[in-house]
Amino acid sequence: METPYACYLRLSVLLELQQPRTPAERPAQWADEHFFITVHQSAEVLASQALVDLNRATEHAQAGKESQAAVALRRVTALVEILEHHLALLDHLEPDSFASFRPLLENASGCQSSQFAELFHRIAAADLLGRPSDALPAQQPLTTALQALRGAVIRWQTRHLLLVERMIGDQPGTGGTSGLAELGARIDLPPRKGATEPG
Repeated sequence: METPYACYLRLSVLLELQQPRTPAERPAQWADEHFFITVHQSAEVLASQALVDLNRATEHAQAGKESQAAVALRRVTALVEILEHHLALLDHLEPDSFASFRPLLENASGCQSSQFAELFHRIAAADLLGRPSDALPAQQPLTTALQALRGAVIRWQTRHLLLVERMIGDQPGTGGTSGLAELGARIDLPPRKGATEPG
């Protein structure tokens, strides 16, 4: 019989969701693929919460509750920072081990994550909180929180790029992308100090 804790968290359902395609007769590869799935599924759960809090931040900002919006944005930032460190888990999966089960992904790819796409698109958008970010007063808590969040996203993207470089090098991505080149183009790095505008 399940404990109240297990029932509340629906653990019996949650722990059935890791289903490697590797046959159980290959225990080392099965364990590596299970690890890979677990890391990605837990990242999607964290991204889901980040979107919940991003929605709260937007609602508070649009209602003129800027201090509450800043609090919600700081929680989104904390979640993105955890997601960045979370990527380090995959440093414990050797490239050769990943290569052994990579064909089982077929054309599945992290670039197909609708949650990460929505999260990063909304954070990068100039009107994240219902108005252009340059319309927010400088050094106010909301502006500071938004800048910190964008910095956290860039750090996640950079770590992800380095991880992909280690795991697959210059091979194409499983989702049909060009791999490293496409990931690198997605990183919205701030302009360097002293850089001039083109033209």
